[in-house]
Amino acid sequence: MEVRGVTELESVYNENFIVNMNCAVHRLLHYIRSKVGLAKTDTIDLCDETGTMKLFFLMKMPGDYASKFLTARNTYYVCRVARGTAGTQLANAYLAFVPLLKNPEHTLLEALRTQCDMLEKSRLKMLRLQEAKKAVKIDSSVNLSVRFPKSDPSENPSLHELLNLTDPFFFQSKAGEDKSSRSERLLSCLSPPPRFPQVSPKSCL
Repeated sequence: MEVRGVTELESVYNENFIVNMNCAVHRLLHYIRSKVGLAKTDTIDLCDETGTMKLFFLMKMPGDYASKFLTARNTYYVCRVARGTAGTQLANAYLAFVPLLKNPEHTLLEALRTQCDMLEKSRLKMLRLQEAKKAVKIDSSVNLSVRFPKSDPSENPSLHELLNLTDPFFFQSKAGEDKSSRSERLLSCLSPPPRFPQVSPKSCL
């Protein structure tokens, strides 16, 4: 596999070098960084001659062999993945895919720009979905924590409390009345009056 990039010492010339695909992806990228003079913290990727990115920097298992994703005797370009400034809201944003070439073709640049825009839109969409899920969880927890106020016992007095009322005109105990008789008398006063059947005028004749 042939890789084209720009070396640190000869930055004005495109350089071709051959790499071995029979190694893990992360080892391949580490070797390429050293060849083009980038730091270990720089994010890089490879694209083919049409500008299609391999997206190695998104791999969940960078220990897979590069031969699974690259074709022997093909030419690939080294691209630097430009991200947002650390410590800002755009820290994880995808700003650009920059090919390390002196004079890249317009079609190559356009293809890289399109892929970068699509990846950034996908990232923002995923971020909005995560924020929406968090909002739903917060609303659910708030609703569950709401407690209905208990009714005031004074608004619904019990029978025992009614029997202990000391109104001197109505609830006053009669002479010689025991507690049981007094309770029955008070209950009869609190119960609704009986309903008598209606009698039509004809039945009275």
